[in-house]
Amino acid sequence: MKYLKCLFLFAIFLFFVNSTDVAYAAENEVWKSGNLYYWKTHNVTRGSSTNLTDAIQGAINDSSGNRVIQIYCSGNLTSTIALSGDLTLRFNNNSLKNTHGGTAFHREGTGNIKVYDLSLDNTNGGYGFRLSRASDLHFENIYITGGTIGIRIDSHPSRPYEDGRWVYNVTVKNCTFENCSSHGLETYGVDGCYVDGIVARNCGECGVLLNKTVNGSVGSVDAYRCSYNGGYAGFRLANYCKNITVDYIKAVECGRGFFTVSDIRDVTVKEVYIRGCTNHSILLQNSDNVKVLGGTYGGVALNHYTSTNCVINANAVRRIRNRGTNMYLDGMGRTSNGAEVSQYANTTHPNAQWVLVPVGSYYYLVNEATGMKMDGYGRTVDGDAVAQYSGSTTHVNAQWSLVEASNGYYYIVNRGTGMKLDGYGRTSNGDAAAQYSGSTTHVNAQWAFDDSAYNNMLTTR
Repeated sequence: MKYLKCLFLFAIFLFFVNSTDVAYAAENEVWKSGNLYYWKTHNVTRGSSTNLTDAIQGAINDSSGNRVIQIYCSGNLTSTIALSGDLTLRFNNNSLKNTHGGTAFHREGTGNIKVYDLSLDNTNGGYGFRLSRASDLHFENIYITGGTIGIRIDSHPSRPYEDGRWVYNVTVKNCTFENCSSHGLETYGVDGCYVDGIVARNCGECGVLLNKTVNGSVGSVDAYRCSYNGGYAGFRLANYCKNITVDYIKAVECGRGFFTVSDIRDVTVKEVYIRGCTNHSILLQNSDNVKVLGGTYGGVALNHYTSTNCVINANAVRRIRNRGTNMYLDGMGRTSNGAEVSQYANTTHPNAQWVLVPVGSYYYLVNEATGMKMDGYGRTVDGDAVAQYSGSTTHVNAQWSLVEASNGYYYIVNRGTGMKLDGYGRTSNGDAAAQYSGSTTHVNAQWAFDDSAYNNMLTTR
């Protein structure tokens, strides 16, 4: 019995002595214990260092095959991490800080590289990720702040523009780039890409720039203050892009919102929200068959400069629903100046559809069926009806601002009087929509813009 007890105690002792080896269940991993970073590959601990860079690089270098490396700790990068092919890095939402001033992660060569769940402070660095000649790349849930370019993927380190140079199968999903001095995401020489859920804030040039990129699908790009007062854009296509479909571009206070230049062909953008850009909202230059199908934009939009077959049709059509009653604003087919705007139950009739036409920082709300504009008519008494007026009017009474309330609802405020559009609690089909003092915060004065795939379409940030 005494002998068994000793064996038991000895086993516990070995467990604690080697606890760094069994802290996690992954075959390849990096972790921290005390002041040391350890790395393990193929279930064998290979070494330790006071430097996290050594541990990550050691795990990459000491492993082979198509491997997955789990990183379970945060820390500093004191030199560039050299990536290799057939590699997956899972950072498990840990944070790294680039302290050496160069590129944080680099690869020139073959791919099949995947990176997940990383926060990178690149304030003192250059590129966050720079990959050349590497196909089969996947980046997901990456946050990068600072540096020059967040992620750059190209077919050659210096000459990706040359004929015949391509990399294939690139995915960049749910990534955020802040305060990059150049671009958030840039590609050059990519055939086959999927880009979605990109957020870019305060980048010096583009939020997203696709150069010589073909056969691509883009979900959403949300850019704020990218190239403010400059010539770049929230989203830009350049240097031969072809066969690109984009679901949604949001660009607020950028240099340009959406910009195509230098041989862009066969591009469809389904919806845009572009406001407050300091240059063109939309500029299609040297482009063929580029179409913007819907959305809203403010400022100047151009589709010439040797462009052909290009269409900008970017005024959003929405149903406008009251938060208090779920009734919809309805023009009721009325075409007389001063006729009331009514409310109606859940209808999809064109009478209940309104086109949002930007005018400066305000909107005209134009009825899809009749072309009449919603008009406050100068009325300032609580409960006064909202009117309609000929689509040719430019009076401030026909101009409305959209002020965010909460949870996707807005106050619709008349420019001329400051009165808010109000459902007044009415629930019968044909009841007039009213106006109420600008100080009200009641749900009857809150409205949603339905039938957009993007609930944040009308927000500014």
